[in-house]
Amino acid sequence: MASTSCFLSVIINPTTKKTITDYGSPEEFLSQVGFLLGQQSYGGKTDSEGGFESDAVATANVLESSAPVVDGKQYYSITVLTRTADGDEGGKHQLITATVADGKLYVCKAQAGDKRWFKGAKKFVENAAGSFSVA
Repeated sequence: MASTSCFLSVIINPTTKKTITDYGSPEEFLSQVGFLLGQQSYGGKTDSEGGFESDAVATANVLESSAPVVDGKQYYSITVLTRTADGDEGGKHQLITATVADGKLYVCKAQAGDKRWFKGAKKFVENAAGSFSVA
């Protein structure tokens, strides 16, 4: 998986929240920490194509979310499909796992491009995201 379309990142950020549920639902959590995960950086005018709203060059859709408890610790597990107007890879599948412990927000993001996802990267990404835990 030596591609920029497939990667895993772990982000650790200070937080005043006591648990992951203090962020609200998994979707509310994403809206509060979007700056950590990447947001559209282009802010100009554009005639968007391919189903994008006017002046948008990227879109993200939450495909599923859950709030499992692992070893007594609450996690959020969120599957997001992102697309960009350039059609790169046909989109990217992002599996985000997050929890709060000891005043820190821990976020694991495992990602694969759509083409690679269906050529076998799905298993790698799911295993990577599924193995994330905070002691």
